[in-house]
Amino acid sequence: MTYRDLKLKIKNEQKTLAQQIKNGKVGRKPSNRDDENYSDWDNLVWNQWMYRHIHIGYCEFFNRTPYEAIENFCYDSPDRNRIDRYKNEWEGQLDEALRDCA
Repeated sequence: MTYRDLKLKIKNEQKTLAQQIKNGKVGRKPSNRDDENYSDWDNLVWNQWMYRHIHIGYCEFFNRTPYEAIENFCYDSPDRNRIDRYKNEWEGQLDEALRDCA
């Protein structure tokens, strides 16, 4: 997989998670909850947690952005092990030729 393909794949995953979060937020009010958004509402906290960690890993891996520039203030720090696992997984998906050049 090329660098660009991997980047687009992760962006698409983030877009899917963002849509699920949006649907889940609509389902917070019981009168708005239906069969279409029930699972998104049920997984809202998990989806938000996943999106945050994927976003931090994406910014650090592709843009080389330091964590301090991504999140200015937050009460709970992210799970660094999870973020490092994402970055190692993404690095493993890149072609060997690309890894040698970078």
